[in-house]
Amino acid sequence: MSPQKKNISNHSPFKVPENYFENLEERMMQKFDDSKSLLPSEKNSGFKVPDSYFENLEDKILARSAKKESKVINLFKKEYLYYAAAVAALFIMMIGDVFKTRPEYTPGWDDLEISAMENYIDEGYEMGYIELNTSDYSEFISKNEQLIDEEDFNDINSEAAFDYIDENIDDPSFILD
Repeated sequence: MSPQKKNISNHSPFKVPENYFENLEERMMQKFDDSKSLLPSEKNSGFKVPDSYFENLEDKILARSAKKESKVINLFKKEYLYYAAAVAALFIMMIGDVFKTRPEYTPGWDDLEISAMENYIDEGYEMGYIELNTSDYSEFISKNEQLIDEEDFNDINSEAAFDYIDENIDDPSFILD
């Protein structure tokens, strides 16, 4: 045994009287059997019920609980129903338009405007990704939506063309390049 356990005494400071548990049950039953009740003997609680109170109690309760007509306010008015129906109809029309099948359209040469082709060629020539010589470029020039051919230039007087260039071009060095 350890030295600390030797210092602990085996004597308990609490004591139970002798023969306490031997006749405990008998003593408890005797207390319950005695004529003395645990509740107070007086039946008068200090409250009184009026005479003939319970005779017409049912009539009073029914009279008070009878339903009275009250004003009813509807939460959902018919106007809101019409608004909701209109919104739903618009939504269905928008969705129907999105999912509507459309015939497939393939563009052709007839749909392409000549001015768009001319602009493409001009920009390509200026940017340097399309190289055209004068004879190639003249095939794509148009006048009033009609393509001008090289044959159209045969009728032009060269002296009139030089006069036009002198009058309308500020820097003639462009012509020499």
